[in-house]
Amino acid sequence: MDSTFKTGLKKAVLDLISEKKADLESQLLALQDASNADTKSSMGDKYETGRESINQSRGLVEKQKVLLDRDEKMIEQTSVGPSTTVSTGALVKIPLSWLWIAASIGKMVHQDQEIQVVSADSPLVVALKGKRVGDSVDFRGGSTEILEIV
Repeated sequence: MDSTFKTGLKKAVLDLISEKKADLESQLLALQDASNADTKSSMGDKYETGRESINQSRGLVEKQKVLLDRDEKMIEQTSVGPSTTVSTGALVKIPLSWLWIAASIGKMVHQDQEIQVVSADSPLVVALKGKRVGDSVDFRGGSTEILEIV
């Protein structure tokens, strides 16, 4: 793996975020449509309960969108240059998997390789921060060795 792989990974993560944001936009439109279609009936409580449920759902979707916007900015600012230590932008191989330290996105597959896209604030990354290939850290009752850093 090299910086070309990291460049492609960064683009794939940004594409994934764009897809998620588009999905959230369509959910917001659907909630708006549901809100507009919800007419007041003689059952006032039912109307108010339905409207409140829609508003709560809208609030959750908007919060997810804000988090995605934040993650998108973090990814855009993340360097894809070579790394020699565990730091933001590093692609790190540990026995369990590859980690790309950028933002808290989760598991994805890029070029047939499973990658965990994780935040620099995640507990494992905090434990590994500043370490080099061959270093080991104790984490959650076990030892984790750094096998490779790109």
